[in-house]
Amino acid sequence: MLTDDMGNLTQNATFFEEMLQKGEDFLPTLLVAVLVFLLGLLLTRIVLKIVDRAMRRAKVEGAASSFIKSLLRILLYTLLAIVALSILGVPMTSIIAVISAAGLAIGLALQDSLSNLAGGFIILFSKPFKAGDYIMAGGTEGHVDSVSILYTKLITRDNRSVYLPNGVLSSGQITNLSQRGTLRVSVPLTIAYNADFDMARQIILELLANEPMVLQDPAPVVTMSGHGDNAVMLNAGFWVNSGDYFAVSGRIYESSKQAFDAAGIEIPYPQICVHNPM
Repeated sequence: MLTDDMGNLTQNATFFEEMLQKGEDFLPTLLVAVLVFLLGLLLTRIVLKIVDRAMRRAKVEGAASSFIKSLLRILLYTLLAIVALSILGVPMTSIIAVISAAGLAIGLALQDSLSNLAGGFIILFSKPFKAGDYIMAGGTEGHVDSVSILYTKLITRDNRSVYLPNGVLSSGQITNLSQRGTLRVSVPLTIAYNADFDMARQIILELLANEPMVLQDPAPVVTMSGHGDNAVMLNAGFWVNSGDYFAVSGRIYESSKQAFDAAGIEIPYPQICVHNPM
């Protein structure tokens, strides 16, 4: 029994010595792989900074720049991982097989994400908007902050961040309010049937002529747009810079109310007349 115990101890000692020797032999390779990985991280950051500066000098549009940097970052990190694994002695065929299998599994599990990735490329090359534009899409509106490989970030008027999938954006309707620089605004107004229409129109035209946000070329127009149940309907049409689109309507409503009151022009409201047959 003592002989058997001594034999087992000898075998265990030999096993641990072999493992220790293999660890010592593998340690330089591991250190090299870690060093290469750390240097790769540093080089990746340097490359990304260089690309960022180059795109700024080339005046690449902000949304496109953000998308390209996101995609390049993923590619560089993937390449760095492959290099580090190959240094550790992992066969390249095994790495390719693992990447292929993982790619297939991820592709099946993340079909929507791949759709968003394809949508990002479509947005990048078709350029329906750029960073800073005010758009309406997917039931949301706001200023475009950035475009990543999967999502487009909008900042709403109340300063909320909304992330819209690129797949939804590329396959849906996008209304860009900033692309042309100016927008036409139509403000509906009403006056009573016994009010002087020509006077009301002249008051509104003078009001529009004195409003700094309203562009005078093309000239503003005021037309009668219909006969309502309780009022004559007017429409004030004019052009503004894109940035003034949301602020100007409230100013026109406020100033027209004050001007109509001063001129004695009634702004009617719905009324119901009940007649007693008795």
